[in-house]
Amino acid sequence: MKHPAHFYAKALAEAASAPDAEGRAIAKNFAELLARNGDEALARKILEEASRYARGKSGIRKVAIGSARPLTPAQRKALAPILRPGDVVVEEVIPDLIAGVRVIVDDEMLFDGSLRGRLDAIFKNN
Repeated sequence: MKHPAHFYAKALAEAASAPDAEGRAIAKNFAELLARNGDEALARKILEEASRYARGKSGIRKVAIGSARPLTPAQRKALAPILRPGDVVVEEVIPDLIAGVRVIVDDEMLFDGSLRGRLDAIFKNN
């Protein structure tokens, strides 16, 4: 590994703001650079960090909502106050949560109201 992933990510996020035709050439060159440096294994991490960097620069948040079952319209309405216009909202069904909901904003836990989270907290304190 020649460079840490966050260096690649910042460079990629900056380059990604180029027009479409340039963007394709930049993506191709970037993939070749990773291959040349033997850093292909970092590609997923680099893309995630570049996405996070670009969202942060534009003020857009990623809100991941995990629930044990698909959200109902009433649950979506209850979660609406924490959402902003332009937020990237990702809903995911995670059966391991057993019940309840978990909200993660910009890859940092905001709220864990799941039964799994409560059980983990109980057993962690004992």
